[in-house]
Amino acid sequence: MATYLHGLLDFVAGHPNFAFAAVFLLALSEAIPVVGTVVPGSSLIIGICALATTADVKPWPLLVAAFLGAVVGDGVSFWLGYQYRREILRGWPLNRFPRLIAHSAAFVKKYGVASVFLARFTAVVRAFVPLLAGIFRMSSGRFYFANVLSALVWAPLHVFPGIFVGMAIALGGVHAQQLGVLAIAAVIIGAIAWSLLKAQWQPARAAPSTPPARPPVERPPPERVGRGNG
Repeated sequence: MATYLHGLLDFVAGHPNFAFAAVFLLALSEAIPVVGTVVPGSSLIIGICALATTADVKPWPLLVAAFLGAVVGDGVSFWLGYQYRREILRGWPLNRFPRLIAHSAAFVKKYGVASVFLARFTAVVRAFVPLLAGIFRMSSGRFYFANVLSALVWAPLHVFPGIFVGMAIALGGVHAQQLGVLAIAAVIIGAIAWSLLKAQWQPARAAPSTPPARPPVERPPPERVGRGNG
């Protein structure tokens, strides 16, 4: 087992770009509709950052990767909603999550542009709010302000805990390092297994017993009718 653990650490230390890419993609996936509801991105980011720090990978690129992934993920989701509007909600797989979409739509209507910031830290709606913000034609400037601001807060909250765990393991000696890496690997494997199980029953749970709610419909602004002269 020790041989495999050292081999894993050597691989991460020799190929840090894989850790950076993994953190970037996991942060991006948090804001992708459906994907963000089944992939445990937060847990995996913490585990990967701990593993990378134990392997003496520099921590700051991990923080940058998490920040950029979060911004790009929300941006892509917002663009999809802005480009395809309510039609995207009628296609697979979004048409299988009417309750989550309705809940996220109510979240956006309640909090406005602040919903983009708050959704980053709210598990149920985080994967749908950027998409719905685009569908509702939220101002791009306001959206990206909230997007970048939330990513600046979200990225350190997920990267630094992993870094601190990795530093503590590295300072604990050889035996602590082996046990720590084994624990991190168990957490990562467990998170992946949980996401696979969750993906199987999530659609069934999301399906309503009553007829599905109609997707949000944008109503055009009322036409102004001028008064006649006669």
